Amino acid sequence: MNDIRHAGNDPVLMVGFLGPILLIVLTRYGFPMAAQWLEASYSFDLTVYGHFAAVLLIVTIPMLLGMMTGLLMLDERDENVISYYAVTPLMKRGYISYRLTLPTILSALLTTMFILSVGLTKFYWGIGLVLVLLAFEAPWFALLVAAFAANKVEGLALYKIGALLFIAGPIVVFFVPDVWLWVGVWIPTYWPALVFSTGTSGHSFASLIYFSIGFLYHVAILFTVIRLFIKRMD
Repeated sequence: MNDIRHAGNDPVLMVGFLGPILLIVLTRYGFPMAAQWLEASYSFDLTVYGHFAAVLLIVTIPMLLGMMTGLLMLDERDENVISYYAVTPLMKRGYISYRLTLPTILSALLTTMFILSVGLTKFYWGIGLVLVLLAFEAPWFALLVAAFAANKVEGLALYKIGALLFIAGPIVVFFVPDVWLWVGVWIPTYWPALVFSTGTSGHSFASLIYFSIGFLYHVAILFTVIRLFIKRMD
């Protein structure tokens, strides 16, 4: 309840909270209208890029949730609220667990809602692998901001840089020539985009291999930023 009140008093946090829902609604109704208009006006078939649009838009959901959580954690760190949590039965470990669990669950629910609602791609078992990787991205993005930013202004600046990083992953997968795909392996969103692309192309075994690599990479990033955040708290 305190998180909801806090987000309601801050327009930036409100964007992170309501942004994914607005994105789902706009994509569900806006993409078909844009496709029809482009087809009628310029004979341009936007539906050919439906899979790319689905991946590009869906990765913004954990990004927005991570931003909201990271800014909340910055406020609590600046106000020394985390020190008060540390002496309660919740303790620091419980506080971090809560802060990471909430965006993870919301990311899983909202990305699933996106896939089921917007109609840009069909839901099949491989999409579940993509959703697992995306669920990991919300907590690490939150801690990335909270661990490196000294205040909310720096946090917003890091968010803008991180947004470019999130968007770069799907762009590399869908538009960079195969011989240059290796340049995207260090971008976290590259892996869910690659799993999605190979899965929808019918390469199920390759999709599982890429998921396994991406999963280990996401876990490594998450543990790294957790350690950095704990060190920053201390």
